[in-house]
Amino acid sequence: MKCIGDFLFIIKRNCELDREELIRSFEQRDRVRSVLSVNGHFRASLVKNSNTSLAAQQKHELDTVSAYLLSKYLTAATLVSSTLKGQERVVVEAEGSGPLARIYAEASQVGEVRGFLAYNQDKDLASISHFDEAIGIGLLKISRVLYNEPEPITGIVPIVTGDIAKDLAHYYVQSEQIPTAVLIDTRMDDNGYVKTSGGLLVQALPGVSEREIDDMVRAIEGLPNIAELLDSDDKPIDILEEILPFTFAETKTSQVDFFCRCSKDRFIDKLTTLSPHDLREMKEHGQNELVCQFCGTKYILDENDFKKLINETTVKSN
Repeated sequence: MKCIGDFLFIIKRNCELDREELIRSFEQRDRVRSVLSVNGHFRASLVKNSNTSLAAQQKHELDTVSAYLLSKYLTAATLVSSTLKGQERVVVEAEGSGPLARIYAEASQVGEVRGFLAYNQDKDLASISHFDEAIGIGLLKISRVLYNEPEPITGIVPIVTGDIAKDLAHYYVQSEQIPTAVLIDTRMDDNGYVKTSGGLLVQALPGVSEREIDDMVRAIEGLPNIAELLDSDDKPIDILEEILPFTFAETKTSQVDFFCRCSKDRFIDKLTTLSPHDLREMKEHGQNELVCQFCGTKYILDENDFKKLINETTVKSN
């Protein structure tokens, strides 16, 4: 009977460990939290997306500088998506004359985030003296992709500083006339990988007074580095209570993950727009690898895939 008792104790102990591990895993997941001040004059969102940013770095096999910059844009997109009401997703995109020709980050309300970088081949990213020089002279675009709408709603402003936090705040004031404070930061570990990533967005809403805005500005300016706050053992909601100079109610919380809806079938479907001749040339030249620019996933076309594609496109062309 003692053996049975020991066995049952082991099962119970393992169950408790599994439960603790699940709780720990849940608590460590990336998450964005949104709050609204009790008087309705401010809304704020805080995101910690270290795992998401590290996943992006690994999937795209990015160097330290590229990973740092993409991480900040993924954070910006997540913060903007937290303000959406009824919209499907948001795209934060910069195009410029610097070593980085394009930085693209996309986030949905349900926490799906993805993004990529494109380089100017004639310029060396390693030559910049500061991160803000990476994109150079260019434009910042914020697009809201709506359900059942053929075209996204896009706002465009010149890149003012090259720092996405400052440029995003500038965008809100210039394009949407919403006083906004944005803090975004990423910290890398000694091996050049993303260690901590996250950000804070605070917006003034109709009815707010100039004094309340001034108090908010002073509170934000007096904050330590946002990554330092997120590195602490404090829960995100406790951090918000500590840093925001107003009482609030939590309005929304969402998990955040690097996630792409690409698939081999989707790629094949797009290839049906090519001619049978083009597909035969692809096959003959061994061009059978398809790579998703959003997540770096590779798909290989086999003999049957080419046969099916050529047959389908031949039928369409007749």
